[in-house]
Amino acid sequence: MAETHTSRSEEETALTARNLAERIRPGMIITLQGDLGAGKSVFARALGRALGVEEPMPSPTFSLVHEYQGRLPLLHIDLYRLSGEDEFDLLGLEEAMEGAATLVEWPERAPRLLEEAAVRVTITIASQAPHPHDQIRTITIE
Repeated sequence: MAETHTSRSEEETALTARNLAERIRPGMIITLQGDLGAGKSVFARALGRALGVEEPMPSPTFSLVHEYQGRLPLLHIDLYRLSGEDEFDLLGLEEAMEGAATLVEWPERAPRLLEEAAVRVTITIASQAPHPHDQIRTITIE
């Protein structure tokens, strides 16, 4: 059953991520979808913090994968620059993913991950505002 949350600020987005973190276990794949600027990075950082990650969590867009240690290992994968699932398979991350929680941004680049995901998070901008921080977002967790 899907949960829907409305976020009017980065703090509310972070709260939703922290609440989700309580349910995350090793081996789980969490997909994170949304347009550029939707708030995926805010959500990812808050989820990491709630899982005990203390180091900075930059977007892994240029390195594809970052690995963190908190109360459980966390892989943060960004597939934006991949052209498809074949390229993902070449990364050879299956073993690392088994013992870690894996957060995947742009999972549509590797559709198999969408099928294997234990949790699917979608962030959409529900209302436009002059400043991105003032936009209302809808966060759906399935």
